Amino acid sequence: MTNVTFIQGLKEIGGTFVRVETDGAICLFDFGFAVASRIDPAVCLRPESLAADYARLGMLPAEPGIYEPAAAAALGVAPWGGVEKPVFFFISHMHIDHMGGLDMLAPDVPVYMSAESLTLYRRLVAQNDITLRAHDRCIGIPYGKQFTVGDMTVEVLPIDHDCIGASGCRIHTPAGTIVYTGDYRFHGFHPERTRAFGEICRGADLLITEGVTVSNEDVDMLSLTEPTVPDRTEYTLLEEVAAMAQEEPGLLVINYYERNVERVRRHIERFAKAGRTLVLDARLADYVAAFYPDTVLHVYAPTIHGRSLKPGWQIVNRGALLANPAGYALQLDYADSYELLDLVPHVSRYIHADGAPLGAYDASYAKLLDLLKAIGIPYDYRSLGGHAKPYFLRWMVDTIAPRILVPLHSFRPEQVASAKAGCRILPKAGQTITL
Repeated sequence: MTNVTFIQGLKEIGGTFVRVETDGAICLFDFGFAVASRIDPAVCLRPESLAADYARLGMLPAEPGIYEPAAAAALGVAPWGGVEKPVFFFISHMHIDHMGGLDMLAPDVPVYMSAESLTLYRRLVAQNDITLRAHDRCIGIPYGKQFTVGDMTVEVLPIDHDCIGASGCRIHTPAGTIVYTGDYRFHGFHPERTRAFGEICRGADLLITEGVTVSNEDVDMLSLTEPTVPDRTEYTLLEEVAAMAQEEPGLLVINYYERNVERVRRHIERFAKAGRTLVLDARLADYVAAFYPDTVLHVYAPTIHGRSLKPGWQIVNRGALLANPAGYALQLDYADSYELLDLVPHVSRYIHADGAPLGAYDASYAKLLDLLKAIGIPYDYRSLGGHAKPYFLRWMVDTIAPRILVPLHSFRPEQVASAKAGCRILPKAGQTITL
């Protein structure tokens, strides 16, 4: 017996939560926030009941066997240790909509992820970039390796996304194989990883795939042909910022998504070739150092905020930027935006490269634009994104050619289609498929 139950994140972007249950174990994935718009920073969190609060708001599932006794009792479910089978999690990557709930799990719940994701998670904890507390029972699995719990064996497979450590998985159960893609793209630094994922997982019994890029426009996926004009890629973005580095006379300010660590490291190198030093805030410098310890890092002094510094970091103060603005690019988190007020006469351009606030759905986005307009800094939107375009979504499904296709993590999952899939199921919340 293998039952796959689809609980959250089915017709929205975020909060994917699926239960795979066999006679010998229960595997759960992922564990981020659904309907995250219900989080309001103006409302005080209640740490002692946060898991139950978020579950009652519909942001986390009321799942038995994963919470501490008080939260489980409030939700009317069994606590950790209260179900007969071993329960474990697989987390595909370190984006909040896939892992934000880790803080709320009972401390002894085992959580598996790629080894690189574990490295990033530990740095997120160290930099207090989490909601409540660290989840200490996280287990990092090297890419291409597998682990077994009960009668399930899970392979952790690399895939390309705009977050270092991203992975999908192939779950072997007594009744068949289940493939979960997590989030993926073909326009990153490692498209070969995504293609290899499809090839390795060919012939799965059940494929669970994301469908973010078919969320907002009508798409006839079956009629799509491979694009003749190449998409913008991470390499395209590298050259775009390099051109600005050479053409602009003043300081460049750039807002990255901080968990896309490889992008930042490559931009350090590319800016250097263009004659500029990329200066980071202390938190992002910590993330880069965790993966690229040999990279020489320059850290902006006003962003240290009491954080500990690593040996070899070179501290750059505001005066250095003002004295030679054409020699620098400054990574600046939105939280430090008032730094712009002291730099504005020398700033040529503000480059928004997928950093927070991510878009118009975030109330802070309009405030960022208003700020830049008020002080006269040109805004340059250079988003690239982390999700496969519609043709490549179909390529993945065609390549794997599963017996059953379940698209989710999309506002319009019904648009994900393939003639190579045996059948497609669009489950409702709580619906179970038996392999």
